[in-house]
This record gives sequence, structure tokens and C-alpha cells, in this order.
Amino acid sequence: MKHLSFRILFLCIFLPPVLYIFSIQAIEALIQKKWTAALERRLISDPSALLEGRINIQDEVERNIHLYLGTRHATKLGVIPRIIVKTKTGRWLYPKITPEALYPFDLDTSHGQEKTPGPLEAIRVAKENLKIMEEGMALSVTVQIPRNTLLANSILVFYIFVFSLLLYRAYRASASEAEHLSLRNQQALEAAYGKLTAAQDRLHQVADKEKAYKKEVHTLRAELAIAGDKVRATEDEALEEMEALEEKLQENVALREKMENEVTHIRQELKRLESSRKATSRKQDKQIKSTMKRFRTLYKNLEFHPRAAEGFLSLQSDLQLRAEELIHNMNEDSSRITVKRKLFSKKGTRPVLEYEFAYRGRIYWKRGADEKVQILAIGTKNTQAKDLAYLESL
Repeated sequence: MKHLSFRILFLCIFLPPVLYIFSIQAIEALIQKKWTAALERRLISDPSALLEGRINIQDEVERNIHLYLGTRHATKLGVIPRIIVKTKTGRWLYPKITPEALYPFDLDTSHGQEKTPGPLEAIRVAKENLKIMEEGMALSVTVQIPRNTLLANSILVFYIFVFSLLLYRAYRASASEAEHLSLRNQQALEAAYGKLTAAQDRLHQVADKEKAYKKEVHTLRAELAIAGDKVRATEDEALEEMEALEEKLQENVALREKMENEVTHIRQELKRLESSRKATSRKQDKQIKSTMKRFRTLYKNLEFHPRAAEGFLSLQSDLQLRAEELIHNMNEDSSRITVKRKLFSKKGTRPVLEYEFAYRGRIYWKRGADEKVQILAIGTKNTQAKDLAYLESL
């Protein structure tokens, strides 16, 4: 694997902003629910003072709301509450339509305190308070977290950090796999070089023996010409020895030719390994991209995984025709395709389906969340084990 998975890249780019938006909304809803419940219990903290007319119910509600918000750390992190209190009949209680309403969350409440009213005023205030309490109060709390506050930025930075870490781990895994593949190729090259060196050494040894045998034959022939009488006496013995030496010479010539052929074969294999390692990857990537582009253009009702394009290219020409015929039919109406068997069905996911074509061909597909058919892999009976292992890893 030389590149990061597209699925991982997509998730690391798509999920952080989505999770950030939903987290902001969830925190807003949680704070709103919590503050609503707390303020409903704290709107009136001193009923006796209200009934005695010592304080106006609007001032009591305002003071209790300000005291509660002053103890909330969330407001310091950028949370903005919008609170409205009315009577059940629609009379407005909070915020008061006064100059102080321009600063509803000023924690210094001393400016809102009034002098103790006189007896008549206290009676009027008490009656007004009792009337409002009998009508009942309706509380409305709305919470907003602006997008450039400390709390919002902290949530966004957290998700960016988490998915950056995930992307880094995926990159390290991909790089490690590429290193292992490069190491295996290097080991194969070293083994081929070792075989070449050993064959060349054996060839040199055979050539040395051949030279020695030729020299010995030449010496024997010279001695035979010089010592004719001795040769005639030992003619049979010398001829037998010469025949044996000539047989050995022929064997060494044959062995040398065999070694030369082996060296030539190893050199060709070495060149093939070196060239295929460089060219195969680029050519295959280009073919896969071209095939994916063609499939997306022709079959707009289907989605194709790169593994499917790679498997399609590895098929023979007749199987490619049958496979593309099946893909065309699936693009037109996938319900007409007969499913041979279901392979995998993890919890919460759609099952992977298998269809057989041309006896040896296999195509694996499933339906996505949008009911769109996804072509996961294409192969043959011979590649079935690898294809199933890949599908199980999805």
C-alpha cells in the first residue's frame, strides 16, 4: 500500500466539522435544559418579602437571574443566554424595559436596589406581586455558543487533534507497509545477485578445468609424437586415457554451455525484476485511474472501489467483456441480478453479496446507505481467497 486510504482521508476531513457542529448544538441544548430547571426553582427566593411589598417581583426575578448567571463558569467561556420571563397572561417581567436592560448580565446588582417603599406603596406592590404570582410565570431560556469563543474553539481544536492523530497513525501504517514491500524487493534482488555470483564462480571453475584438460591432452599428444615406440607399446592404454579425457572435455563443454545459459537466464530475470519494480506500479496506477474514470462516466448509478478496477484489469479479455456486461445490467436495474450468496454482514452494515459470471469470474457488491450499489471487488476463482480477505477487512 503506497498511498493512504481514501476512506480515511475522507473521514479525517469530513468528520471534524460535522462533529464540531453537533457538539455545539448538544452542549447548547444541555446547558439550556439545565439552566431552565435551575432558574425555575430560583426565580423567587424570598416570597415573604414579595407578599409584604418590600420588593417588586420584577426586581426579585432580575436579581435571582443575575445571581445565578454570575455563578456560571460557562458564561466566562463565551456562552450567551437569552432569558425571558412573562406571566401566563403575557405580561412582561424580565428583562425589564429600563436602561439597566442594556447590561442584563452585569454582576454588580447594587444599582438595581431601591429604597424601602412607604406603607401605601408597599401594599400596592404586595397586591401586584400577589396578582402576578397567582397568574403564574412562564420562563424561556435560549442558549447560544458563538463560533469564535473559547469553548467553541476548544471543541474544534480537540476534534482536529483527534483526527490528525488518526491520520498520522494511518500514515505510519501505510509507510511501514511500503517499507516492508521495499525490503522484500531488495531481498529478492540480493538473492538474484547471489545466484548470479555463484553461477559465475561455477562457470569460472568449469573453464579452468577445461583449460587444464586441453593442456593435458596437448601434452599427451606431444609425448605420443616424440616417443612413438613407447606409444605403440602403450597405445591401447593411451588411447583409452585420451578417450576418457575427451569425454570429460565434452562433459565440461556441455556443463559450460548449461552454466552460460543459466547465467543469461538469471541476468534476464534480474533485469526483469529491476524494470518491473519501477514500471509496474506506475503503469498499474495509471490503468486503475483510467478505468475508474471510465466506469464513473458510463455507470452513474454505481460506485466503484479501486480494488474493483484493479481486479477488472487483471481479468482476461473474455472475462472483462462478461464482467462489464454484468456491470451494465447492474447499472440499469440491480434487482435483476441473482445473488449467489451473502459473504459478510457485520452488525449495523449491509451484507456483501457475491455473483458468479462465466463460471470462473466473481463480482462482489453491496448496497450503501443511500441504496446505491457499490462494486467492492472483481476477481476469479483463483483470486477468491485474497478478495474475501480484503472484503473482510472493510
